[in-house]
Amino acid sequence: MIYGQTIYWLTMMSSFLVLLGTIISFIEKDSPIRSKQLLQAVIDGKDVDQIWEEMGLSPSPDMLFFLANPSAGESITMIGIAIGVSSVVPATFLSAYFLKKSRNPVFAILAILAGLLTCVAITGIIF
Repeated sequence: MIYGQTIYWLTMMSSFLVLLGTIISFIEKDSPIRSKQLLQAVIDGKDVDQIWEEMGLSPSPDMLFFLANPSAGESITMIGIAIGVSSVVPATFLSAYFLKKSRNPVFAILAILAGLLTCVAITGIIF
């Protein structure tokens, strides 16, 4: 139950942030990434490097670009996506806690291992 509730509320929060960021990116005038031009380039089927070159942002922005501009619409959208994608991590650890409380130590340990494996997978580290 706790796993589903955690996923649900974090997904709802991330959906709100993605919607808010998208709206802001379309109405803000001084955005570092012009959303209308970006959307048109994606619809035209251009590749990532070509899109960023045409926008004057070569090479492609990385996560530090979005963290350096937290009030830009695109950054709010990226934060929302990151929360939605990573919501499985707190849900897994919370479920491990409640599994331990309900005297299911094997499943609690498995949930902790799954959470740690997910954290390693998010970082991109390969063993």
